[in-house]
Amino acid sequence: MNADHADGIVDHPASAILYEAWITEDGGGRKGLLEDVRPPGPVALRSRYRHLLDPEAPPGSCDPGLSSAAWDALLLLETQGDDAVRRNDSASATRIFTELLSRETSSTLRVVTVNAHVGLGDAASARGDIETATRAYGTALEIASDDGYRFGRLRALVGLGHLTLIASSIEIARARFEEASDLANALEDPLFSANCALGLSECAERLGDLESAVEHALEGYAECRDIRSPLGEGNAALRAAVVLHRLKRRSEAGEWYERAHAAYTVAGNPMGLTNTWEGLGDVHLDAYEIDDAERCYREGLRTAESAGLRLSRAHALQDLARVSRARADWEDAVVRFRVSLAAYRELDEIVGVSNAYHRLAEAYEELGHGEDALSARMDALVAVEEYRATHRDDRSQREYRDRFRGVYARALDAATRHGSPAAFAVAADCLAGRRLAGLFEEAARAAADSAELSLLQELLVRADQRLVGHRREAADRAARVETPSARRERIVRLLGAVGVRHGLAPQAAASLEDLMATVYLPPREEGDALLAAIPGGCHLVQTLLDPTDRHLVRWLWREPDGTCRLGTTELTPEAAETLRLLGGDGDDRAGLRLDDLAPLRALVPTPVSEALTGQPGARLVLVPVGELWLVPWSAVPLSDDRVLGESAAFVLCPSLTVQRQLAARTGRQAPARPRRVDLWRSPLVLHHRLSDFRSGPDWDVTVLSTPAQAKQRLKSGGQAMVVTGHGRPTPGLGHYLELDRNEWLLPVDLVGARTPELLVFIACWAGAVPGHGPTDPLSLATLALAAGSSEIMATVGELADSVPASRYVERVLETTTEKALPDALLAATCWILSQEDARSERVHHWAPVVPLGTFYPDPSTA
Repeated sequence: MNADHADGIVDHPASAILYEAWITEDGGGRKGLLEDVRPPGPVALRSRYRHLLDPEAPPGSCDPGLSSAAWDALLLLETQGDDAVRRNDSASATRIFTELLSRETSSTLRVVTVNAHVGLGDAASARGDIETATRAYGTALEIASDDGYRFGRLRALVGLGHLTLIASSIEIARARFEEASDLANALEDPLFSANCALGLSECAERLGDLESAVEHALEGYAECRDIRSPLGEGNAALRAAVVLHRLKRRSEAGEWYERAHAAYTVAGNPMGLTNTWEGLGDVHLDAYEIDDAERCYREGLRTAESAGLRLSRAHALQDLARVSRARADWEDAVVRFRVSLAAYRELDEIVGVSNAYHRLAEAYEELGHGEDALSARMDALVAVEEYRATHRDDRSQREYRDRFRGVYARALDAATRHGSPAAFAVAADCLAGRRLAGLFEEAARAAADSAELSLLQELLVRADQRLVGHRREAADRAARVETPSARRERIVRLLGAVGVRHGLAPQAAASLEDLMATVYLPPREEGDALLAAIPGGCHLVQTLLDPTDRHLVRWLWREPDGTCRLGTTELTPEAAETLRLLGGDGDDRAGLRLDDLAPLRALVPTPVSEALTGQPGARLVLVPVGELWLVPWSAVPLSDDRVLGESAAFVLCPSLTVQRQLAARTGRQAPARPRRVDLWRSPLVLHHRLSDFRSGPDWDVTVLSTPAQAKQRLKSGGQAMVVTGHGRPTPGLGHYLELDRNEWLLPVDLVGARTPELLVFIACWAGAVPGHGPTDPLSLATLALAAGSSEIMATVGELADSVPASRYVERVLETTTEKALPDALLAATCWILSQEDARSERVHHWAPVVPLGTFYPDPSTA
C-alpha cells in the first residue's frame, strides 16, 4: 500500500515517460528514457517502473499496442482500488479491481491482471476473508511467474506471507518472506524490502527469537522513513514496540507505540490505530495504571467497531477483560473473557482462542471453580489439537505442538491438581500423537468396509470424512453448514499448495510421516473409557516430560483395581542428560551400562516401583510419551539392585487409544505345536544365527530364501515371523531394515499389509526412530501393530550383533512357545542378568529389546 491518492495519478511526472518506455521496442532506448526518473510512490506506476528496470524481464515492448488513453485509465483504476484498500473500503476496492480484470490489454505480459488479482487479495485480506485472498494471491503468483513479471510475484508473495502467518505454518511464512525479500532486493524496491523485514520480524517473534525480531523491525522502520511512507513507518514502529514490550523494555516500547500512533494518524489507517491503542494500554496496565489502560482499550474498541475490524474488535474485548482481571473482579472477568472467546471462535483465530481460554481458566481458579477451570484448560487443548490436525504435514504439526506447548502443560497441571485421571489421559494421549491412533481406527474400518481400497486410501479418505462429520456434530450445525474448522482445513491446504509449481515449496516425495500426519481428533470425552480399557490384572503407567519443563516427569498410575493416582517427579541434571543421550543414535548410547542408567530411576514413580517389586507376577502396560519411548525400559532401575525388566512383565504401547484398539481385537488362538514361523536372516548379520531356534522341537521354521519372499510373507499374515537385519534410521524414511545388500524393508511397505500375529524384529531401531523429539513413534514395529500383529518384539535402540545378544533373543523365542511375549522377556532378562558379570556389561546386548502391544487373556484359559 501507499499513501498516494488517485487524484493526480495521470499527471504524475513519471507517467508519460514510463508510458513511452512501456511501449518502446528498444531496450537501450528504454534505459535512456528512465535514466533520470526517480522511483514513483504510487504502486500502479512503481510496478511498471520496477519491471522496466528488471534485468531478467523479457525483452521487447511490454505492450506495443497500448494507447495513451488506455494507459491513463488503467493507472487511475489501479490507484483508486489501492486507495480504497488503504481506507479499509473493501467493497469499493473489490468492485474496482474486478472491473480492472476486464481491462487487460496484453496476452504475454499480464501486468494489469496480476495487479488486479493482488488488489482483490488485499481487499479480501482486509475484510478477513483469508480463503478468497489466498486464491487471489495464488492466481497472481502463477500468472506473474509465467509472464516473467517479478514485481508482481513479489507483491503476491508478501500478501501470501502475511496470510500464512495468520492461518498456517510460521516456517512456510518465513520461506515466503525470504523469497520475497530476495526479489525486493533484486528489484531494488525499498518499500517491499521493508514489508518483508516486518514479516520476517513477526516470524522470528513467533519462533521465539525476539532479538532478531527487533532487528528486522528496526531495519524496516529505517527503510520506510527513508522513503517517507507513513503507513510503513507505523507498521514497523508497531512491530518494534510489540517485541520490545515482550522483552520487558517498557519505556522503549511506549516510545515506539507513540511513533506508530503518529504515523498511523497521518496515514489514516484504522487497523494500525487500534493496534497502537492496545499496545499503549498494555504499557499502562504493566505499570498498574489501570484506568489509563482501560481508556486506551476502549478507544481501540471504538476504532475497531467504527471501521468494521472484527479481529481488532476481538483483541479489544479481550483487553477489557484483562482490565477486570487486573482489578481482581473475577466475576466480571469471566463474563468478559467469554465474550472475547466467542469473538475469537467466530473468527477461528487460534492464538486468541487459546489465550482467552487460559485467562478464563485463571479467573475460574480465583473464584474457586476448579471443575470449570479444568474444563477451560481441556477446551483450549482440544481447540489447538483440532487446529493442528488440519495440517497434514508433520513439520507443521510439530510446530503447532511446540508453539502451544503451554496449553498442553497447563492442561496436564490442572488435571493433576484437580485429580482428574480422565483429563490427564486425554492430554497425554494428544501429546503421544494421534496419527498412529487414527491409523488403528481406520485400519479397523478398512478391514470391515472395503477389501478393494488400500489402507492408505482408506486413511486419507475416511479421515477427512470423519473429521468434518465430527466437527459438525460437535458444533451442532446442520449438515450443509460448513464449520469454521472445516473451512480452515481448506485454507491451510490452499496456502500450502500455492506456488509449488514455481519452486516456492520443493516437490519432494511425501515421507511416511507426512502421509500419516492427518486429521484425527483428540478423544475429548474418552478419558474414562481409555483407562477402563486396560486389561484386567494389569498396572498402567502413562508417563511423559512436561512440555514446558523437561526436568519434570508427569505420570498417571492406574492400579489393577482401577485406583488412579497422578503425580510429578523432578529429574536430576544427570537424568536429563541421560535422556538427551538416549534421544540420539550416537556411539555413546551403545556404550551404556546399568550404572550409567541409574539416574533414570526417577522415571518410574516410587509407589509404582514398590508395587512392582513387592508383587510377584506383576504386569504393566507402559505408555511412555514422546522421547521417553526411546528409553530402554528393561534396564530402568526400580531399586539399587533391581531393574524393571527383571521385576515385572511389561509391554510398551504408543498411546492409550492404540491400547484400546489392540485390546478390542479378538482373543488369540492357542497356537498348534510345533508353532509355525517364517524366518528371514540377513546374510549381512554376523551373529544371530538362531541355530537353536531353527533346530528346536517347539518351532516349525520355514527359512525364506529371498528378500522378496520375506517381504511377501511379512505382508500376507501368518502365525509368526522372525526377521533379522541391520536397521538404520534415515531422514525422510524414518527407518529402514536392510534385508540384504541393496534390499530394504521400509515403514511404508507395511501400509496396507496384514502382518503375522507374532512378529519379531532382530534389528536396531525397529521399534523407534531417534532424533524426532516428542512425536508418534512411527516405526516398522508400531506400524505392524496397526497392520494386524498382536505380539511384537522389537528394539528401541541399537541391539548388538553379538553372541550374548543372540543368546538372549534365542532365550526369548524358546520361552515364547510356552508363555506370552512379555512373560518370555521377563524370564530371559532374569536369566541374562543372573550370568556372571552381566550387570557390568553394556546393556545393548539385551535392554533395547522390548515387547510392544498389550496383554491378552491366556488362550488356554480364555
